[in-house]
Amino acid sequence: METKNQLLLSFAIPTYNFGKFIAETVKTIEDGVEILAPSQFEIVILDGGSKDNTNDIVHALAELYKNIRYIKQAEREGIDRDINTVAEMTMGKYIWLFSADDLLNRGWDKHIVPMLDAGVDLFLVPATLCDIQMLPMRDNPIFLGCTGQEPVEFDISPENNSLGNYLNRAATLEALFGFMGAVVVNANVWRALPERPDYFGHCWAHCARLMPLFFRKTRIIYLNRFLIKKRTGNDSFMENGLVARIAIAVDGWDKIISEFIIEAPLKHLLYNTLRKDMRILLFIYAKISSKSACEIERLNAMAHLLYMERSPSSVTRICYFIYRLSPVSSVIAAMISPFLPMLIRIRHKIRSIFS
Repeated sequence: METKNQLLLSFAIPTYNFGKFIAETVKTIEDGVEILAPSQFEIVILDGGSKDNTNDIVHALAELYKNIRYIKQAEREGIDRDINTVAEMTMGKYIWLFSADDLLNRGWDKHIVPMLDAGVDLFLVPATLCDIQMLPMRDNPIFLGCTGQEPVEFDISPENNSLGNYLNRAATLEALFGFMGAVVVNANVWRALPERPDYFGHCWAHCARLMPLFFRKTRIIYLNRFLIKKRTGNDSFMENGLVARIAIAVDGWDKIISEFIIEAPLKHLLYNTLRKDMRILLFIYAKISSKSACEIERLNAMAHLLYMERSPSSVTRICYFIYRLSPVSSVIAAMISPFLPMLIRIRHKIRSIFS
């Protein structure tokens, strides 16, 4: 077991203009510990040139908690570069890539720390989805069929079908590290993997960096406890609108799947998982509320790619046909918009009941 003076864990937190959220995030980490001493973990915050009060907030936090390091860049370099940069600044045995607006449950450390001596390459920690005010909506498991609260271990090896079994159990693309805050990675493993500058700007460079773990002997543990409260309704990828947000997911994951996955059955699994995350109703709403012919053209191309070209089925073809029949209507969009928060809550409630 590590001694009290050794740095076990580093939180690597990139941020930009999240001053109104980051204090609560840091406090749930710092005040939520039950067995870790402050000397055993650190929080490294990389500010991508925030224009709000992030600087003042974090400096005040650093006065209160002495294990915080804060670095502010002059210019915004994008989430992909910032994740790489802040992870390289850490000094812990494990790196937890964490979001600047999510929270941790009290006692989070007593579930994480026992795993840190187990020789594990990477942990995945599931989240409870919350609204913008952090009111819980539903638990969001990363894998299917994981009952109870015991950790689930995946031993990945190129010598057997372990990757197929792993992907078959994936409930979301968080199994492929799609939610940054779910990833706790051995620092030596992270640093041994090459960064992927060709993915900078796609928002998934950290996923591309970690994907080679599936093609060597790798130990992954799914913690199977919902330690994170994930804030929704605050998606920084939405800054250029809904169609651009859909493009980040569809184009990015299509690039990753095309590069790393060769076998057709595994491609089929992953494209089906992507379609679960990017459901046809989302495409229909985006089409209804589109503001330009350029947006509609882009949306049509993505819908065709995901539902007609990538491992299609009769169901996906029907979905695409329904999408093509849906109108573009600012009137309908205006009618739907006030009810969206309620509809989203109902959708999460239904998924919670049937999951």
